[in-house]
Amino acid sequence: MSELKTATVLPDVQSFDDGRQIPINQVGISKVPYPIQFTSCRTAGEPAQSTMGTFDMFVSLPSTVKGTHMSRFVQLLRDFRQPLDYCRTIDLCGELRQRLKAEEASITVRFPFFVKRTAPVTSEPGLLRLDIELSVLVNDQEDLVVRVAGPATSLCPCSKEIAAYGAHNQRCQLSASVRFRDLSDCLSIDELFVTMEQAASASVYPTVKRIDEKYITERAYENPKFVEDTVRDLALRFRSERRISWFCCSTENFESIHQHNAFARIEMDNDDHISVSNPRS
Repeated sequence: MSELKTATVLPDVQSFDDGRQIPINQVGISKVPYPIQFTSCRTAGEPAQSTMGTFDMFVSLPSTVKGTHMSRFVQLLRDFRQPLDYCRTIDLCGELRQRLKAEEASITVRFPFFVKRTAPVTSEPGLLRLDIELSVLVNDQEDLVVRVAGPATSLCPCSKEIAAYGAHNQRCQLSASVRFRDLSDCLSIDELFVTMEQAASASVYPTVKRIDEKYITERAYENPKFVEDTVRDLALRFRSERRISWFCCSTENFESIHQHNAFARIEMDNDDHISVSNPRS
């Protein structure tokens, strides 16, 4: 009883007034590891996948308030027991805003996610790792950006053209961030990455036998692409996808005959114009 009585009279320092009159845009906790379950397509019956999330959780703070209540961020993760999906991540951020009585709240969660892939000839099954990031901002409105990154294969058109034997190829990293027009009619993580890997020279598979390796090698050779080609083909695919309102896509080739990587990026509003960034050396 004495402990409870003591706790009730402890000063709430965070709620003290602050005389500097400077508001804070974001304050909270970052890089918080927490186990989660995630499904990107709840309506299609996709089972929830257990994984490890890393959270950044922030709120805005008025100029008159000294500090935020950090323990409430972790309590929110503890209390939110439902599997996450696109909509529930927004709900989580909305609840954060409500608990902290903030004008604005944001949550970013990053986690590995595995999709099923079968080898192109033998159909050997396996799991391909993708890296996912969900970024949510809630104020008077709600905003969700879904980022997917995963591997593919690229083969150099220049090398194929000038070499007497073969062409150099390498693994590349495809990345795309998207906003959906309507979360009731959107793309699952797997659907997004299928769209992405179709823009590369060839796909990457977790399990391959020799006949699969032959197929993949020849597929890449018949489909050479610079990073410029891959990122433009990515943009064309997202540009024609009615469910996507905005996207930012990129590809990075881990060059096999250079000590540098090659990179290209396109950001586009599907109702606006296109802009290209292509640093090469």
